[in-house]
This record gives sequence, C-alpha cells and structure tokens, in this order.
Amino acid sequence: MLRRGAWMKLRTRLLIFSSVFLVLLPWFGFHFTEKVEQSLLQGQEEAQSMVASAIATVLNGYTGLFDIDEDALYVYPVKQLIDVDGYDEDWQSLAQRFTDYADGVFSLLLTDRDDYLYVYIKVRDDDIIYRNPRYVPLDSSDHVRLEYLDKDNRRHRLVVLAEAQGRGSVYEVKDDWRYWLTGKNVNAVYAFWRETQRGYDVELRLPRKWLEPNRRLSISVVNVFSDNERYPDTVLATHSSDYSALNPLLFQSSEISNVIKNLSESDSRICVIDKYRRVRAAIGGQQIQIPLCTNIDKVKDALVDRALSGETQVTRLQQGDETLIVAAHPVFNDVDRGAEIIGAVLVSKNSRQVLALQRDTLKEIAYAAIGIFLLAFISLLFFSSWLAFRINRLKNQAASLVDDSGRFVQNITLIDNLADDRSGDELGELSRSFSSLLDKLNRYTSFLETVPRMLRHEILNPVNTISMSLQKVNEMYPSSSREAATASNAVMQLQLIVSSLTEAANIDEALAQDDVETIDIAALLTEYVENSQLKHPQAKLCYSGSNRGVYIEANDIRIVQLLDKIKDNALDFSQPETEICFQLDVNHSGFVHIHIKNEGETIPQSQLDILFQGMVSHRAEKTGQPHLGIGLYVAHRIARFHQGELKIANREDIQGVVVSLILPGLADTTKKLNE
Repeated sequence: MLRRGAWMKLRTRLLIFSSVFLVLLPWFGFHFTEKVEQSLLQGQEEAQSMVASAIATVLNGYTGLFDIDEDALYVYPVKQLIDVDGYDEDWQSLAQRFTDYADGVFSLLLTDRDDYLYVYIKVRDDDIIYRNPRYVPLDSSDHVRLEYLDKDNRRHRLVVLAEAQGRGSVYEVKDDWRYWLTGKNVNAVYAFWRETQRGYDVELRLPRKWLEPNRRLSISVVNVFSDNERYPDTVLATHSSDYSALNPLLFQSSEISNVIKNLSESDSRICVIDKYRRVRAAIGGQQIQIPLCTNIDKVKDALVDRALSGETQVTRLQQGDETLIVAAHPVFNDVDRGAEIIGAVLVSKNSRQVLALQRDTLKEIAYAAIGIFLLAFISLLFFSSWLAFRINRLKNQAASLVDDSGRFVQNITLIDNLADDRSGDELGELSRSFSSLLDKLNRYTSFLETVPRMLRHEILNPVNTISMSLQKVNEMYPSSSREAATASNAVMQLQLIVSSLTEAANIDEALAQDDVETIDIAALLTEYVENSQLKHPQAKLCYSGSNRGVYIEANDIRIVQLLDKIKDNALDFSQPETEICFQLDVNHSGFVHIHIKNEGETIPQSQLDILFQGMVSHRAEKTGQPHLGIGLYVAHRIARFHQGELKIANREDIQGVVVSLILPGLADTTKKLNE
C-alpha cells in the first residue's frame, strides 16, 4: 500500500514547484507592461495637451482667420478627379456630407480641386419645367441661381437652366434675374443637368479665382409654376435669414495651416475648428487610421464640448484595435483668456505610434524572457532528472547489497560500491552515511552468522557430557529414571535447537556446494508420499498427478528436505482425521506446480507476509518439539536455490491452507508425458 504522496516523484514536485514561479514571471511582466503602457499613454496625453495649448496660444487673437457666420458654405477638399457628368459616383466619399436646405427640398455639396469649385445640387421636384425657346425671360423655367462677389466687390448673377437633361446652359443675368446681359453662354462654367426619380441633379464647375478674395457665394433653386403659366413660384436660397445675402465660403484655411505647420509632427494630426465645430485647418498625421478632422465640416460634440466651453479636454477614441488620443484646447479672440471663444485646437495621435517603440522593446524583452524561461525549465528538468537519477542509483545500489532474504551479498566492499560517496553535496553525505551504516550492519550480520556455528561447537560438547552423565545416573540409580528421562528430553531439544539454528545459518553455503541433476519429480513425490504414510500411520496422506515422466533439474535430497518442512507444518496444523493431499500439475507453460493442501485453521494475512523471514511461528499451542519458525525459511531458501518459488495461501474454501512449490521443468517434459 503506497503512502500518501508516494505517487508524486521528487522530480515532478520540483518541476511543479519551480514552474509555478516561472509562470508567475510572465504574469507579473504582463501587469508591469500594462502599467508602463498606461504611464506612456498618460504621458502622451499630457504632452499633446501642452502642444494643443501652445498652438491655441499662437492662434489667440487671429480673429480674421475664423469666420463666425453659421450660414457659411463649407467647401470640402478632395484629391480625386471629378468628372462633371450629372452622376454622383465621384462624390461617394462625401455622400454623407450633403447639407439639406428648405426642409429637404434641395441638398448641396461643394468641393474644390485644381483651382475649380465644384457644386452638386440635388433637387426634389415632382414636375420639372424645362426652358422653352419661345419664352424669352430666363425665369420661365426651373433653374438654379448663383450669385457671388468679385475682387471689386461687384455682384455677379448666373442662371443655370436646360431645355432637357444633359449639358446645361449658363447665362449671366441682370439684377431682376429675367434677362441676360450679353446673350452668350458662359463657357467658363460647365454644368450638367440630369433627371432623377425624385427630381433632378445639377453638377457644375466654375473657376475658384472668381470668388477671391471675398469668397462669398449664394445658391438658390427656383421652381416655376405650371408649364403654361411659367412664373417663379418658389425661390429657395442657401442663406436662411436673407434671400439677398451671400454665404461665406469656408475653405480649409491656408493661413492657419501656415501658422501651425512648424508645430506639426509627422505622427500627430493637428486640427483647428471654429466655434461651430467646422474644420478650418488640418495638417500632419497621415498614418492615423481613425478619421478625425479629415474632409469633414464638423467634428463630434464629444471631442470639443468642454474645449468650446473654455476647458482643456483629453479624450481617447477606441475603434477596433486602434486607440486615438485627442487633446483639445480653446482658442480665444484675444490673448486674454476671458475673451470670446472663437474655436479650438485638436491634437491627435495614435496609441500604436506612441507604443511602437515600447512594443519593440517589450518584444525583445518577451523573447529574452521566453529564452530564459526555456533555459531555466530545461536546466530544472536536467537538474531534477539528474537528482532523481542519483537518488534512484543510490537506492538501487544500496538494495543490490542485500538479497531478498535480507542477507548481505558476499565478497563486496560496501564503502567503494556506492557511486556518490565521493560527492561533496547532500547526496554524497547521504551516500557516505549509507555506506557507513551498511558496513556496520554487514559486520554485525557476519557476527550473527557465526553465532550458530560457535554455539554448536561450544554447546554440543557440554550437552554430550550431560547426556552421558544422565545415562550413568540412570544405570546407578534406577529409581530416578523418570527424572533422568525428562532431563534427557530437554537435552535432545537443546540439540535440535542448535542443529536448526546451524542449519538455517549455513543453508546458503550448504546449497552452494550441492550438485543438481535431472530427476523425475513425479516418481520422487509418489515414493515420498508412500514413505511418509508409513512414517506417520496416524495421518492421512494422498497424492494426485503423474507417477513418472516429469523431469526437473534439482538436488533430490534438498527437495525431500523441503517437502519434509512443508509436511511437518501440515501435520501440525491439520485437523484430526483429515487428509493432507500432494498434487502435481505440469500444465503451466513449462513450470511444475506442486500443491500441498491440508484442512485446518487459516493464517492471517499479516502472518502470511512474514512466514519466510525466519524465527516466525504460527503455532498457538506448545508441543514436545521446539519450533523456532526456521523450517519455512529453510524451505524458501531451497526453492530459491532451484530457481523456484514457494507460496503459502489460505484455501479458497477457507477450510485450510495450501502450500505451492513452483519449479522450472525441463523442455522435453511434455514430450515424455505424451510418450
């Protein structure tokens, strides 16, 4: 039965114990990395807040750079080429940026590229009235009006109309919008008219230089009533408060960009907005994946709500695996911070860029940690394996010094046999302790083995003298024959004890001098049972099995001695009038089995485990003969000498005990039996 904890080897315990700490190292490293990352991000937030504050300080007082008209028309910068064909495929990237006017009657989007201003108008109209050449007034059909200021602050009015869908006509008109000035088409303005399911779309292009430097433009959509009446029914303009007013055009300010360009960084994006959250300038940060202040007119309220109220704000935007750090700072119309807020500065940076260097460093640390972990694990595995090997070697070497019966192997030098006795560590100390202990036990065992021979020599001489004296006393005094007989029996018992001890002590030496030969164990058993029955007429002995032809290599005298030991025990423990059966069985793959069964008391399991150790007796009652428990020990040694095995067990029917002797048979045993 294993002791508690015996299932786990020392090497396994060492590996588990060490691995716990090795696994904790990456865990602590992970938490340390998180702390470092948060510290870096917090430091970046503070740095961006300082940059935003510096840029806002530079822009304080630049009121002229911020248009504060809420009705301004925002012009989106684009990079792709726009083909004026009445289709909005080129405008898909800005599809969400259309601005509705007049409760959605028309929507408008403006962009600029290559010195041109592009306008796309979507009009909702259930009844489109195209121009009829018979009608001279230009306001007799549905049309679009453009009004702008030139560099001399003079107003120019353009009308865009069409006789059918396709390229539109553009005329410069008088103040009443009814008649043209020259009657010639304005070819510098290219327009295209296309019908849709909800009405019509107008796409046009005009030179941007016409609008400089005032950048004022008004766009109106005119709906004509009835194909027969043909008079303007509704005029819907982009300016909400005054039909005749012109809307300022909001381009991303090159002036503001020039002011802040020297403060920009390649991995940061700087965005300047006005108080209506409209982007006035955006530079830098081309590698930032999360869009912020890129081709949009207004940023989200959450980004600048506190900045436009006068406070510095730092926000983190999360989109997938990307984290954007945005710092916002207000811009005042005067250097005095108590003045009116005219805009805000946003400085954004990707956390991936902030942590890129840290990730590279941590990657190197991680690789180094993994290498150290593997090196430590392999070292621990090697060390624990070597330690376990040395312990097992010490155990095996110590066990090899003693045979199965507990006696030391002869002709062995104990001190030099253990491999670790010269090592300076704890196992070396243990090995030397084992060597010293085993040497002492060997000397003491050798002394004990010489005791029976010494006793036989020293005791038998006085015992013989006593025996001879008792005989003379019996002859001289016949009346004391009873007392002399009792003393003679005691002397005989003493002689038997000495003989038994000497036999047990010298059994291995005696067996080593015996010769073995081929004997017929079946014939020997048959003859032995018959002779034993004559010797013990009061007992009932029986034999079952073959009478001849079962051969083994053995010493017949020692086999008879072994059978005598087992028979004597069977006679002592059998119930009266019960049989003691000897059974021979050869059908066991070349082994010969001899079973001796008797009926009587069973033997407790605790006694069965130690019966062959010697000096163990199971007899509960005293008899006339001395019983030292040596007989089964001698029988066991004889069985081992013949490469056999001796077993004692309680019978399956719990009616007694069965002793089994297993001996290797000769290869031609089965053949001879068949013959």
